[in-house]
Amino acid sequence: MLEQIDHRGKRFTIGDEDGVDDVARDRCRRAEMFERQAQREIRELERAKAVAGSTGTNTDVEVLER
Repeated sequence: MLEQIDHRGKRFTIGDEDGVDDVARDRCRRAEMFERQAQREIRELERAKAVAGSTGTNTDVEVLER
């Protein structure tokens, strides 16, 4: 285990799995949550496109405008 000081003066430890701070864990959880939300929205858009059918050359814009 090696203790370091970052560019902001905050101390952190290298080599200790428990050294990951709660803020970093929270950011990872939020990023995973946003990724799942984005995937759900992509599936929803694909379903909407399938229901609306292709009526023109730029169907993405048409579905979103409805």
